[in-house]
Amino acid sequence: MCTNYVLVKTSGATQLAERLGVSHNDLIYGTNFKPGSLISIVTGSDGGHVVRPAIWWLYLQQTAEGLKPHKDYFSVNTNYRKVPKKPEYRQSRCIIPATAFVESQDGKNPHLLKPADGSAIAFGGLYKEWVDQVTGELVYSASIITLAGIEPLRDIHRKSVPLWLPEDAYKDWLSPAIIDTSRLDYLLEPALRGDLMATPIDRTYSKVPTGEAFLIPSQF
Repeated sequence: MCTNYVLVKTSGATQLAERLGVSHNDLIYGTNFKPGSLISIVTGSDGGHVVRPAIWWLYLQQTAEGLKPHKDYFSVNTNYRKVPKKPEYRQSRCIIPATAFVESQDGKNPHLLKPADGSAIAFGGLYKEWVDQVTGELVYSASIITLAGIEPLRDIHRKSVPLWLPEDAYKDWLSPAIIDTSRLDYLLEPALRGDLMATPIDRTYSKVPTGEAFLIPSQF
C-alpha cells in the first residue's frame, strides 16, 4: 500500500505534465508526501485538464478549525475491489503525478521505487469535493487506487501495488463523459508500466539509501 511518494521537478515530471496538458509550474513538489499532505491532482473538465491542490485522504470531516482527514477512515488508498461501488469511480477520477514512491513489507525494509528511465508515474486516483463550513472554501481530497500484489514486487511489498496508468489511458481516465466504467476496468489489472530502480532506504520519510539500487524489469 503506497503511503509515501515523491514528486520532484525533473524532465520526467515536466514531460508528464505536457502529456496531461497542464503546466508543470502548477504542480506541488516535495520529497515526502505522506497521509494528510497537500498534493497535486489532475482532473478532467469540459475545458480540458486542470491541476488542483488536494488533501491526500479521501474522506474528510468538518472541525471547528476546518476540514481535516477523517480519523475513522484511513483513506489515502482505495482498494480495487471497492472501486466499482464508488460513485467517484464513475464521476471523479484523477491522476496523481509522482517521480518515486516507497513500499515496504509489513512496515519493514522500505524501498524507494522510481522509473529507471527517469520518467514520471501517473497514479490513478479518485477525488472528492467538499465545502469547508468554516471558510466557505472548496476543498479537494484524493486517494490512490491500489491493485492486487504483483510478482516483480513480491520481495518488497507482496500485498498490493498502486495503479500506474499507461499514457494511452490518460484521456479516458480523466474524461467526465465516461461514466460507463467497464471501459476502464482493464486498468485494474496490476502491471508495471516500465522498469523500476529499487533502492533500500533507512526510513520511509528520510529515504537515506542503505544499499545498492537494483533493477526490477517490467512485463512490457
